[in-house]
Order: sequence, then structure tokens, then C-alpha cells
Amino acid sequence: MSLSSLANSLKAAMNRGQPGSIGSILRTIAFGDFVRSMPTFLRARVPLAAGTANPYVVQTGANSLALPEDGKALVITKAYAFAGTGTKGLLTIDVDASTAPAAGHCKVSPNGDVLFNSTDAWTKVDVVYQPDKGDVVEQVLLVVTGVLTIPTQLGPAVRLLEAESLVGTHTGKFAVTTNSATNAVTLTACLSLDRLTVVFDNADDAVTSARVKLLVASAVDVDALIEAASVQQ
Repeated sequence: MSLSSLANSLKAAMNRGQPGSIGSILRTIAFGDFVRSMPTFLRARVPLAAGTANPYVVQTGANSLALPEDGKALVITKAYAFAGTGTKGLLTIDVDASTAPAAGHCKVSPNGDVLFNSTDAWTKVDVVYQPDKGDVVEQVLLVVTGVLTIPTQLGPAVRLLEAESLVGTHTGKFAVTTNSATNAVTLTACLSLDRLTVVFDNADDAVTSARVKLLVASAVDVDALIEAASVQQ
């Protein structure tokens, strides 16, 4: 079977490393976005107390590290706590969820931040994580019977980063919960299972307009670019 990799692919051009082509290649692959998606090492960070400065995560029983909007966590690879009231050392990494982790545990919140147990009261943690990759967009849209429909050109979304009710029985910034087909928890919002809509608690919150911040698929598809034929030398 013949080789499927192209001799004139962008990957091959990158390997040749011709000085006159490097700048163009870096722009083509959006190199800044590429670096932002690399494994990230946070050292001696101080988690925020529950309900403090991070309204987009669960407000009961969890402290959090609020990560940059273009550097939210996909997975945590290692976490170590070395100052606080809990048992110091390596933390157990749980599956993603909007609920607070147990003592000595941590997890990724549905909006991509990192959650810790509030009774551990960590004041210094190291976290190594793989960022989620995509483009960040913000929209103000109508909500009909508790459902905000993501514009076709943006969906399916990768992640709901923020949700804020602008008009409704309850207004303000809502916690982002695990993807679900329905939502009956007041003051929360979630992506639907097909990630084409944002779902609010219609019975209690009755939101009719909301601001949402979404992570969507990258406009620059690096995987496709590096394999395709390129004019770069």
C-alpha cells in the first residue's frame, strides 16, 4: 500500500523549516491558539472560595480555580495541594461534574474550571491540565420556554462557559451544570445533550433573554491543514 502522507503537505513544509515560510505557516495554523492548547502547568494557585468571584460553577461545597476563557480545562492530569486544612498531597481526580468533589478530590466543572472540596480550604495548589481547544464566542439571544437555540453556524457547541439571564423571573449569572436534555434546577443553565441549545429552568427562572459565552469548534482546523497539500516550501 502506498504512503498516504503527502510530500508537499503543510507538515512536511514545517519540517523543512525554511526561514521565508515560517511566519506564514505560523499564521496559517493560528500558532497562538496552538500554544494555548498545550498542556498547562499552574503552580501555587489559590482557589476561590465557594460563591466568590466565580458565579459559573456550583455554589455549594466547592472552591474553584477560574481558568481563562480560552484555556478552560478538558482534563486534569495531576493535582497536588500543599497548603490548606485538608490532607496535603496528591488529589484524586474525579470525572467531570457540576457537583462538589469529596475531600481530597478535584474535578473539571462543566464550564471548564477546576473544582475542589470547600472543607479542604486549599490556599496553594499545583494543577497540570490539558486545555480544551476551540474559539470563544459570546451571544445575546432569546430564550423560548426555557430553551436558547445556538445559531446554526456556531453549533454544536463544545462547551457552555458562561450563562447570564438578562430578562426573566430570575436574572443574573447562572452556574453551568452537566449537559442534559432538561433542567429543573433554578439559577442554572446547561448545554443540551446534542449541544445545539442551552437549557434553563423554565418553571422557576422563566428566562426570556440571555447572554451566553460558548466554546465552539475552531475555525482553523489544524489537523486538516497539516495533512493537506500546501504552497509553502
